[in-house]
Amino acid sequence: MLPFFKVIEESGILPHYTLSHEPGVGFAADAAARYHSGLGVAVVTFGAGAFNLVNAVAGAYAERSPVVVITGAPGARERSSGFVVHHQARSVETQLAVFREITCDQAVLTDAAEAPGEIARVLQSACERALPVYIELPRDMTAAPAAPVPILPSRSAEPEALAECADEIIERLSHASNTVILIDVEVRRYGLEERVTTLARKLALRW
Repeated sequence: MLPFFKVIEESGILPHYTLSHEPGVGFAADAAARYHSGLGVAVVTFGAGAFNLVNAVAGAYAERSPVVVITGAPGARERSSGFVVHHQARSVETQLAVFREITCDQAVLTDAAEAPGEIARVLQSACERALPVYIELPRDMTAAPAAPVPILPSRSAEPEALAECADEIIERLSHASNTVILIDVEVRRYGLEERVTTLARKLALRW
């Protein structure tokens, strides 16, 4: 990951902070995502570095905090050699399997032509679902030339499902005698504070 860290430092595109231990990196990325109501990014090495993030990322998943995990990985030659690489667990794919359980979307960037679309898809999932995602960057792909990452159109909700949900809520409200809106953290995660406030005032509900 050292070549990738060098790119991060020299590009100056994003603020960059180096911490002494990976769990702190994960918790800092989670805190940044919550504080800024945006993405927090944690960049770590393959194996021990990535596994040290598991607790922080699992917590971010539970709290719907969109943390982007970027980890190093063996290159194509190491993957196919059959030899155990430094800090490898059961197999080269074990790390990805672990993070599948605590992230909502994943990408392994083994093809430079497909990488921009893969990155766009994963970042879109993080933004729209407010959940952690995982990007694995093999060491031989850091300097591979690639096209810019595209901006994907927002995914729209299914009209029928949305209408059914609205009808059910209205039906329940019509039979309620003492209605209260219970505000959870997801309202902030999805940027819905103003809309919830407007709804509560319009329906004359306590919140």
